[in-house]
Amino acid sequence: MDQGLAAVIAGGAGLVGAVLGAWLGGRAATEGTRLGATIAAAESHALWVRQERTSTYGQVCTAYSAIGVSLYPVYAAVCRGELPTPEQEEAALRAVGELAGSCSGTVSFLGTPVIAAAAQEVVDRCDGFEMELRPYLAALRAGTLPVDEQSFGDRLHPSIDALRDARNTLVDEFRGVLLPDEPNS
Repeated sequence: MDQGLAAVIAGGAGLVGAVLGAWLGGRAATEGTRLGATIAAAESHALWVRQERTSTYGQVCTAYSAIGVSLYPVYAAVCRGELPTPEQEEAALRAVGELAGSCSGTVSFLGTPVIAAAAQEVVDRCDGFEMELRPYLAALRAGTLPVDEQSFGDRLHPSIDALRDARNTLVDEFRGVLLPDEPNS
C-alpha cells in the first residue's frame, strides 16, 4: 500500500503540476500575444504619425512655394510699371491664406510643441505679410505710391523676409523630427 499510495500521490502531484504548468503556459502565451499586439499597435501608430507628418509638412512646403509663384506676377507687373491685375492680387493673397491655413491645425496636432510654435510663427508672419500687402496694393491702385520695384521692395521685402525666415525655421524643425539621425548643418 505504501507503494500504491506513493504512486497515487506522485500521480496526483504530477496531475496538479501538469494542470498548473498548462495554466501558466497558457497565461504566458496570452500575455505574450497581448504584449506583441501592443507593440505592433504602437509601431503601426508611430508609422502612421510619421506618414501623416511627412504629408502635412510637404503640404506646408508646397503652400509656401505657391506664395512665390503667385506673388511673382504681382512683382513683375510692378517692375514693369503696371498695376497688377485683380486676379494676380487675389491669387497672391489666397496663397498667403493657404500657407497660414496649412500651418494651423494639423501641423499643431501632429507636430511636437517646438513645431507647433514654429508653425504659429509662420501663421503670424503670414498675417503680417497680408497686412502689408493689402494696403500696398490699395495704395498702388489709388496712385499714392509709385508703381515701381523700389516701392515694392521698400514696403514688402521686410515682411517677405520675415515670412521666409519663419518658414525656414519651421522646415528645420520638420527635418529634426523626420530625420532625427542626421546631423544639423
